[in-house]
Amino acid sequence: MPKLLFYAGTAFCFFVALISGGLAFAPLPASAREAWGIGLALVAGLAIAALFLRMAALLAARNLFAALMAVLFVAAATASLAALLLLQWRILTVGDAQVAGLDFAGLMALGFFVSLSVLSLRPYFNIQASRFLSALVLLPLPLFLAVLANVRAAGPYFSVMAIVFFATAVHCIRHRHLFLEMTNLRELIDPRGDHRLGGIAFDS
Repeated sequence: MPKLLFYAGTAFCFFVALISGGLAFAPLPASAREAWGIGLALVAGLAIAALFLRMAALLAARNLFAALMAVLFVAAATASLAALLLLQWRILTVGDAQVAGLDFAGLMALGFFVSLSVLSLRPYFNIQASRFLSALVLLPLPLFLAVLANVRAAGPYFSVMAIVFFATAVHCIRHRHLFLEMTNLRELIDPRGDHRLGGIAFDS
């Protein structure tokens, strides 16, 4: 994975964590809907999607089906983000009232697929990350379903997403060799093992 893409994705994870934490207490400012905000959201989404796809590739050595599901949900979340930003752009430039009502539906679709994406990566976090992070990714989807039932649950949902993205960014920094370097199959299959054969440690 290119270094620039890795560090950009990690930085944007911190950025999304900050934004999510703010949304837990206050609505999104109107300035974020300007052209620069739309462009920044697209770049951030693509960079974070690249990180998630790298995690799915690492997971494929242990669980191919889970990796395929992760790729599918990350692709769906990216497509939902692109569609939502396209709607925002049309509303901003044309002021089309007919598509303004689709904004909320697009936001709900994005939240659903993002929640599914982090949940589908739980097998990866269960192997490579802490038990805290692997347990934390179970929360966004139930909380999102609670948001669909009652919009007042949006605060806890954004709070959990902020912690998820912050913990993901910290995980990426701590395990950056998995993203930046070629890793051998033995390390992927047994990352917490001794990796020794005949008293000689494998390079990892």
